[in-house]
Amino acid sequence: MVAQFAGALDARFDNSDDLLWQAAHRQLVGRGPIRLCRSGRIGPVVELMYARRMLPSEYTQVSIEVPFAALVQGAMESGRISGGGYGERAGVFALDRNLSGSSAQMQWEQWALHAQNAAVAHGLKRTLVDGLIGALGELQDNVYEHSEAAESGLVAYAVDTGMFEFVVADAGIGVLASLRKNPEFASLTDSGEALKVAASDGASRFDRSTGHGFGIGALFRALARDAGELRFRSGDYSMSIHGDRPNLTGTVEVVKKAWLDGLIVSVRCTPDDGVGNQ
Repeated sequence: MVAQFAGALDARFDNSDDLLWQAAHRQLVGRGPIRLCRSGRIGPVVELMYARRMLPSEYTQVSIEVPFAALVQGAMESGRISGGGYGERAGVFALDRNLSGSSAQMQWEQWALHAQNAAVAHGLKRTLVDGLIGALGELQDNVYEHSEAAESGLVAYAVDTGMFEFVVADAGIGVLASLRKNPEFASLTDSGEALKVAASDGASRFDRSTGHGFGIGALFRALARDAGELRFRSGDYSMSIHGDRPNLTGTVEVVKKAWLDGLIVSVRCTPDDGVGNQ
């Protein structure tokens, strides 16, 4: 628990979960300065930033000193887009900001193409990266179609040798409230069950015949022959899926958490055979 590790912490999912649980129960203030200094993932950093945005008065003694946090903060506060320049290996794209029509689409496509090329340049298979970028685009569309708060959304990526990670986040109504707008899912009462439903291809607030979905099925298809770690965080639950060829019939962990607005999807892919641009 947080009481045991006041001081310097790694920005990991377990620590971000513990901090939010303490903040939600008004037990974080007064524990002394807590510094988040290191992180091997961008997903926990994004979750920490959204939690602090939701409960700012509870995080007054928590400082997120991971360099990537500054990129997230810039996107949240001013819509600043980062990570699209030559040689950059991480960045954040703020959604629904001061751009519209073809100019917005062009800027998004250029940014996504840079992330795609960076992943391939760092050793991931082009076929895998192409599939993941396609899923990334569907998840980005999901923010506009389902969150009812597109202005709160962002997309982030990071690459390293043989590793590609991306996050799509918003602070909207969340998966449960969105699904309940569809009569088929009106009886859902639990965010954990809602996450399972959203992960099934074609399930959304719209009738299945419309072809709308949360875009999660595209992730499973992209990772059909590779290893991946997926985390979905919405409301008071998280759902984690990991392993070779991750899918809903594999290793799935659904755990109750403190409440976090919206939906945050974190994906990390480190295929053993990632080297080579097939």
